Amino acid sequence: MSLENEVAGLASVCNKLVDTVNGRMAGINAAVAAAVAAAPLMVRGYWVDPQLGDDANGLGTEASPFKTVQRAVDATPDCGRVTVWLAKDYVLDRSITTNGRQVVIGALPGSGRRLILNEFTPEGDTLPRMGSFWMSGGSNLQLLNVTLSLPASSAGDLSAYYALCFASGSSAPIIMQVRMYNCAFELRGTFRGKLIGPGSALFALSMTGTAVPSALNGSLIVGVAAGTLSKDLGHIITNLSSL
Repeated sequence: MSLENEVAGLASVCNKLVDTVNGRMAGINAAVAAAVAAAPLMVRGYWVDPQLGDDANGLGTEASPFKTVQRAVDATPDCGRVTVWLAKDYVLDRSITTNGRQVVIGALPGSGRRLILNEFTPEGDTLPRMGSFWMSGGSNLQLLNVTLSLPASSAGDLSAYYALCFASGSSAPIIMQVRMYNCAFELRGTFRGKLIGPGSALFALSMTGTAVPSALNGSLIVGVAAGTLSKDLGHIITNLSSL
C-alpha cells in the first residue's frame, strides 16, 4: 500500500471518529437542554384578584389572575419564591400554608392596596385566629407597598397562633423572618395578637419605610414586652431600636 493510500485511509478513520464524537456531543447537548427545560422555575410571580380571578382556569397573569393567595403559593415549587401581586384589596381570613416557600405580598407603588386580616375559627378549634401565614422549612414573608389592616380582636381567649405568621411542629423554621417595605398599618380596633407568633427559636423583623404605631408596641414579636430594647434580646434580629 502506498503512503498516499495509508494517509487517505487514516484521514477517513479520523473523519469517522470526528463524526461520531460530534454526534455524541449533539446528543449530550440535547439531553442537557431537555433537562434544563424540564427543571421547574423556582422564582415565580403571580397576580391575584379576589373578585375577578379564577383559581381553576386562571394563569396567574395580570390579564388572567388567580383568585386566592393560596393558589399562587401552591403554583410555586416547594422551597421556591413567589411574589403575589394584589390587583385589588385582599381579605385574608384563613392561614396560608407556605410549605417552605418564600412569599412576597406586593402591590404597585401608590396603588393603596390593603391586605385585610380578619378573624376566623379553624375547624375543630374553639379559639379564634386571624388571617395568617403558616411558616415552615425555609419560609419567610415580605410585604411590599401594602397597607396591613389588623383586626379588632375578639374579647376572651385567643389562639396562641393569633398572629400574622406562625409556625408549629417539626417543619417549623429555625428562624422566622418578616420584612415590610414601604408599608403602612391600619388598626380597626384593639389588636391583641402578634405580628410574629410562636414556633421558632430565632426571629428577624425588618421595617423599611414603614412606621410602626405605638399601639403595636409589645405586639410585634411573641414573648417580647412593650418597650423592650432590641439590643437586649439575643434571639431577635431587627432594625427597630425597641419592640
